[in-house]
Amino acid sequence: MRELAASAILKHFADFPEPRDPKGIRHKLIDILSISILAVIGRANTFTEIHQYAESNEQWLSGFLELPFGIPSQDTFERVFAILNPAAWQQYFYQWTHSLVVPELAEGEDEVLAIDGKSARRSHSAAQAALHTVTVWSSQDDLVLGQTQVAEKSNEITAIPVLLETINPAGTVVTIDAIGTQKDIAWLIREQHAHYVLALKDNHPKLYEDVKWLFKHGDSLGWQDLDHSYAHTFTKAHGREERRECWVLAVADVEMLDNKAAWRDLQCVVRVRNTCIRKGVTSQEERLFITSLPLDAGRIMRSVRYHWSIENGLHWTLDVAFDEDHSRVRSGFAQANFVALRHLALSLLKQDKSLKIGMEAKRARAGWDRTYLLKLLAP
Repeated sequence: MRELAASAILKHFADFPEPRDPKGIRHKLIDILSISILAVIGRANTFTEIHQYAESNEQWLSGFLELPFGIPSQDTFERVFAILNPAAWQQYFYQWTHSLVVPELAEGEDEVLAIDGKSARRSHSAAQAALHTVTVWSSQDDLVLGQTQVAEKSNEITAIPVLLETINPAGTVVTIDAIGTQKDIAWLIREQHAHYVLALKDNHPKLYEDVKWLFKHGDSLGWQDLDHSYAHTFTKAHGREERRECWVLAVADVEMLDNKAAWRDLQCVVRVRNTCIRKGVTSQEERLFITSLPLDAGRIMRSVRYHWSIENGLHWTLDVAFDEDHSRVRSGFAQANFVALRHLALSLLKQDKSLKIGMEAKRARAGWDRTYLLKLLAP
């Protein structure tokens, strides 16, 4: 059990700032944090389940935690997480993720950092809106690099610059959905020596219509004499055929593009078309982007595809494997801090490639197989 006590992740949180009044403290903060981290990895989704996990494993836990007054109550877990400083959680989480050793990227491949928001739908009450978390996701590494909470989805615009300042994205490609397609954000990304691929929708109506026209014009000319790049992929599996196409048009000499100079280092506009055939039914979707990347359709299409991994790799997994959409935690900062617990657990489980099973099964394994849990937590 000494291995677990010396685990890098638990040691990392050992000096987390104590938010409670020293008078009357019965349970050590590191005990509460350690139990919570272990329990959430091991399939606990609520404070009740964290408490039940602790009670069921009290003898084991007492081998490496002090537990001077036994197992904390469910109310103690919730009260402590309600007053923990979310900014401190963010700082410690960031330091931990950046201490991890992740596999090297393939030669010539960009590291893609996807930024997107997600609401915990049942965290709302009469007094407050549902908590909305904006996350930076390392698409190739399956790793949460940073997160911050905002009151409403519209506040993502102010949260994204804060996250960018925190994570230092130099040398990466930052991808953001249309709500983050803002001139100031594009400038900040370039100032931090990263590239951007920003989704374009009708929240910038004039630019959106200009880009649509450029691609329609290119189609009408058969793309002759236009400085462009094209790439496509085709996959067929499980009764589904999908063709992905990407057209990229250089805009250095395009004068009609609305307010082009305001988008720092804007080099190209992008159209991605997905055509899917399933059970004889064809569906098609087109999306537009602006980017600071040079003219290379294959490279840009990879970045766009990696961006959508945040939906399946993070958001969908949080709902299906961690039951996040049904979380009713509401008091104080408890929901924001529980989101960070889920992110930490998910990131640890994603890093393990030894088991070829789903996330729910991995969590179940961690809950009953302490050897596997120790492996996940090993430095």
